[in-house]
Amino acid sequence: MKLGLEEMLQLLQEVEQGDPLDFADLPMDEERLRRLVLSDLLQRDEQLQASASAEECQLIYLLSTAHLVLENLLLHLQLLRLQQPEGSAAAQWQALLSRFRRGDDGGA
Repeated sequence: MKLGLEEMLQLLQEVEQGDPLDFADLPMDEERLRRLVLSDLLQRDEQLQASASAEECQLIYLLSTAHLVLENLLLHLQLLRLQQPEGSAAAQWQALLSRFRRGDDGGA
């Protein structure tokens, strides 16, 4: 199934209803940022589909997702360390590890 930018934006909006992103006080338009990211990903997908097999595409997407999840986890842990009193970040880290060991990603 080939979806265009507008359909992807709508699906992303549905995903974010269950797991909203925190843009905090960043000086950027959220919708414009979503559009920019999805537009770039659709362009990369088109190039990849033209040059790789379905199996290679799936492997690339799985590895890319793993890299992004790991990067997000590291950023989250760095924020915890900065925001939490000594010791409480370690407890949250253990709780997070327990979730991953159970396979409960909480929508992440």
